[in-house]
Amino acid sequence: MNNQIFLELIYAVGIGVLIGVERSTIITAKEIQDNTDHRSGLRTFTLFSLTGYCAALLSDQYPLVAPLALASLALLIIVRYNRSDDLSLGITTEVAAISTCGLGMLCHTNMEAAGVLGLIVTTLLSAKHYTHNILDRMRRVEITDTLKFMAIILIILPLMPNRALDPYGAFNPYKVTFLVILISGIGYIGYFLTRILGARRGLGLTGLIGGLTSSTAVTAAMAAQAKENDTLRWICAFSTVGANATMFMRVLVVVAILNQPLAVVLAWSIGTMGAVVLVASIILWFVAAKSADGSKVSNEVSLKNPFSIGPAVKFAGFFVLILFTARLAKIYLGDQGIYLASAASGLADVDAITLSLAEQSKEGSVAMNVAAIGITIAVVANSIVKSLIAIYSGGWRFGRIVTLVLMLATGAGLAVSLLV
Repeated sequence: MNNQIFLELIYAVGIGVLIGVERSTIITAKEIQDNTDHRSGLRTFTLFSLTGYCAALLSDQYPLVAPLALASLALLIIVRYNRSDDLSLGITTEVAAISTCGLGMLCHTNMEAAGVLGLIVTTLLSAKHYTHNILDRMRRVEITDTLKFMAIILIILPLMPNRALDPYGAFNPYKVTFLVILISGIGYIGYFLTRILGARRGLGLTGLIGGLTSSTAVTAAMAAQAKENDTLRWICAFSTVGANATMFMRVLVVVAILNQPLAVVLAWSIGTMGAVVLVASIILWFVAAKSADGSKVSNEVSLKNPFSIGPAVKFAGFFVLILFTARLAKIYLGDQGIYLASAASGLADVDAITLSLAEQSKEGSVAMNVAAIGITIAVVANSIVKSLIAIYSGGWRFGRIVTLVLMLATGAGLAVSLLV
């Protein structure tokens, strides 16, 4: 037996044991009533996997062996199911048996993929209790809105042309639709986290996670939440400010990966902004806790539906307007230097100009201090835009909190960059 076949055999046995152990913990109601416990899953599923692996080996010489083995197993399961006294049982175990046999076959051609799929199958089988609890607690509107959300992601987004349709290169339907999905997705995650963890912890975690992707999208989503329900104003402000704290750290990490010396220079300005926002987010967390306890907030919050596309579309239109403004500024005002380009780019996106200047500084085409100031200007411009979004979408009561924090942070960062 060569080493390859030995490894494939180990994978096949491991998959059978893994799924078999999970299935052996299942006891049916009839077994409990009869005081019997037929836990043969470990041996049976290991044999299923080995049968599949042996069939795959034989298929190298006789190609029909593998499909015949699967067909025979399926026929055996059908006969056993028809002869069962309790026809109310599901067929999860039977389907798992066929899957295990198929995974055993896959071990012969791609054992790594078979191993990953085996873990996924085991996880799905063991998640029965949790999935049933979730489905029992879900309302019809949540299921319907989830289907709508999936339809936009899987059907509408792929149909959008991924190119600019205007002469200025500002309106890309695919990117705008993706932005709508991103904002709606953050609101969608926030909805379910709020239901599971409560308003305070759910929305707070949404902001911290969303900031890794787009702090601007989090700002728009939280502003819509705060405007819809004023009792969420402080926790939505925490979520927004926390997302921006994540964004400042994200910029430093991206630059550090591409250009470590530039990251050291930026640590003064961007690091100061991040520190100020972090302190502000901690203060907002305690203010949110003091203004209303978590249970009271959870009871007062009216969770209408998880998928609200209206605020996302409104923000996307605002975003496209900013893109047009940035493009027109570059065309008609001319490229008057990196600082002007940074300010114009920062109106829409921080990551693009950050990556560009980090690469140019590393190549030596742009001085390091110029690149550092350019990235800082882009971050400041982006913070101004998010302040306007917070005021426009969330109202003055919410917007002034976010604006005050962001302006204090960016002001402190600019001051430090000028002094250093």
